Amino acid sequence: MNISTYCNLDFTPKKIDNIWQLTNSPDIVTDGSGDKYIGYEHIGESYSGNRRYIIEESGRLTAKEIAELTGNGVFLDLACGDGCLTVPCAALGTKIIAGDISNSMLKILQEKAKNNDISLENVMLCRMNALDTSLKNECIDTAAANSVLHLISNPEKVVGEIYRVLKTGGSFICVDDAPGKNNENQFDNSLYNEIVSRFYSEYWTELNKFGITPQKYSWKFDRHAYCIKIFGSFEIKKITRGNVYKVSLKDGFIPRFVSRGFSDQVNVPQDMHQKTIDILLDRFAGIYGENFADIAYTGIEDDILITVYKK
Repeated sequence: MNISTYCNLDFTPKKIDNIWQLTNSPDIVTDGSGDKYIGYEHIGESYSGNRRYIIEESGRLTAKEIAELTGNGVFLDLACGDGCLTVPCAALGTKIIAGDISNSMLKILQEKAKNNDISLENVMLCRMNALDTSLKNECIDTAAANSVLHLISNPEKVVGEIYRVLKTGGSFICVDDAPGKNNENQFDNSLYNEIVSRFYSEYWTELNKFGITPQKYSWKFDRHAYCIKIFGSFEIKKITRGNVYKVSLKDGFIPRFVSRGFSDQVNVPQDMHQKTIDILLDRFAGIYGENFADIAYTGIEDDILITVYKK
C-alpha cells in the first residue's frame, strides 16, 4: 500500500520499525485548554499481559464481519492498539490502515502477527492521531475506533474525522460487549474480586500518603445518539457466544495495573508508582500466598454487538 495514495501531508514521513510516523503529537495530553487524550505508549507489551500474542475468538468473529463489509476496499482500524482487530482481519486478506498514537502498541501488533504466522503485506502501520488522521477525504471503505472514544475529551471530533475519510456508502463499525448469560450464581469469583478491589484501594491509600490522588481520565459520550445525527442510517447485528472462560490475575489485571494501564494512573510518577507496586506485591503474597497471581476469574463470554453506521 502506498502512503501517498491515502495521506495528505506537507512533509515526508519517516518510517520507523515499519511504522509510518504521520504525527509528532505526544501519546498523552492531560493538561491545557485543548483536546485531551490518553495513549498507551508507556504500557507496551504489558497491556494484554501473557495474552498479548493471542488472537481472541471475539476478534476473529468481529474480523469476519469487518472483512465482509470491506470487501476489496480498505479498512481503517483507528486506535488499533495491539492488533486485536487488525491481525485477524489481515489473516482474511483485508487491506488495512492500522493507526495508533503508540509506536510500542504497533510493535506488539507486528509481533502478534508474526507469532500467528499472519502476513501484514496488506497492512499500512501508522503512528496516527485520531483527532487528525492526515488521511485524504473519502479514501476509506470501512472504519472502526474500538475502545478509544471514551479516552478522548472530544470524541465528536474523532467521529467527524471518521466521517470525513469514509467514502459515500462507507461504514463506521462499532463493537460492543452485550451481556449474554448471567454467570453471577454459577462461579465463585469472590476471592478474585476481593483481591482486585483491595489491590486498587490499597494502591491509592499508599499514594495518598504522598499527596497523590486518583484523577480518572475518561469522558462520557453518547456515541449512538451522535452517530445517528451524523450518519443517519444504521444496522445492528448480535453475535451470540456463551463459552466459559478463565483469566488469571497475572494474565490480565496485574500486568496492566503494574504498567499504569488504567487512566487514573497515567500521571502517577513512575518512581512512586513502582515503590507502591513493590510494597503491594510483597504484602499480597504474604496475605494470599506466593502464587496469588494465579487466582483466576471464571465467567461466560459476552455476546458481541456490532453496530454499523452508513455514510
